[in-house]
Amino acid sequence: MNVADKILAAQTALLWDHPFFGVLMLQLKKVDATDDPRIDTMATDGRHLYYHGPFVDSLKKEELVFVLAHEVMHNALEHHIRRQHRKPGRWNKAADYAINGELTECKVGKMPEIGLISPAFTGLSAEEIYRILDDENNGDDSDEGSMDGGGCGGVIDGCAPHDEAAIAELRAEVQTQIRQAAMAAKAAQAGNIPAGVQRIIDQLLKPKVDWRAVLRRFIDDSSTRDFSWAKPNRRLLPLGLVTPGTISDGVSHIVIVQDSSGSVFDDEPCKAFSAEINGAFQEGAVDKLTVVYADAKVQAIKEFENGDELVLRPVGGGGTAFADSFRVITDRFPDARAVIYLTDLEVYDFGEEPPMPVLWGVYGDPRKFDQLTADLPFGEPISISI
Repeated sequence: MNVADKILAAQTALLWDHPFFGVLMLQLKKVDATDDPRIDTMATDGRHLYYHGPFVDSLKKEELVFVLAHEVMHNALEHHIRRQHRKPGRWNKAADYAINGELTECKVGKMPEIGLISPAFTGLSAEEIYRILDDENNGDDSDEGSMDGGGCGGVIDGCAPHDEAAIAELRAEVQTQIRQAAMAAKAAQAGNIPAGVQRIIDQLLKPKVDWRAVLRRFIDDSSTRDFSWAKPNRRLLPLGLVTPGTISDGVSHIVIVQDSSGSVFDDEPCKAFSAEINGAFQEGAVDKLTVVYADAKVQAIKEFENGDELVLRPVGGGGTAFADSFRVITDRFPDARAVIYLTDLEVYDFGEEPPMPVLWGVYGDPRKFDQLTADLPFGEPISISI
């Protein structure tokens, strides 16, 4: 049996036994990439399945079934459009770890011996696993080899990392394919989809909340604003573009509290969240920012006004408690329109609710988000794991 026929036989088996993954595999154009030095197993970019002939030949049928399901899961989880600035080899490893535990639990084929799996990573996102791998490797790039990054199948960027239009198009494609595959699986299995596979489908179809959009909505809602030519948009001036900026009906003052306890101190999601706030500040959506650094108590306070550059340098590193933060905010900054609290929510002392809205930017294991936020005494939570 030649390589193409072997892939077709495995795809057919996948359709019979696990139609959800099989229908997704039907969407991919198969490409022989044996001569591509980047690919020594398999890889996908959302629209193609690239395969290395000798690798396919080396697999037993149940192993090939697993690898095909592995590849479509890369696409279903949008790994081909989520890499951003991350190193390709390490991103592939992280994405493999995110997939293989789930597929093994669902008993889809048999994972080849070279597959990457760890119980500690099962259920985590590729972004969270990447951060852990990056910390463990201390920035070492020795895993930057082939597209598969050392696993049993890899993922290739479907477009340029910052091409928003192309990313939106690919995301729409894969969401449509997931819905179609879910309906086909339900029909083929008379509604009796295995619990593990159904859990994967439910997670893939669950609406994804864009925390950046929620953050901007929260900031914009903190004051009534209008446009004015008397206050041009400063971000566009260096480009030679003069456009109207925004003015408010009063000072839009927002307090940001950065939980600088040892558990969240100066981590990547914190930096991404801070960058979004900084962007809103530089665009004129906020007139004044007060940044509070706190662990079990307030450690430092910095104030920034329009025209300043927001620079965040956390101070602290101890335990976690919120009571002192909200006491200081209520006493010293009663004019604040809103409070944004960046934290992992690993705390029992929330303190008293302040007299202004609170947005919790929750960093940490996304599997714990619902549990951590279930009993929040006040405020609106968003998960900012990236």
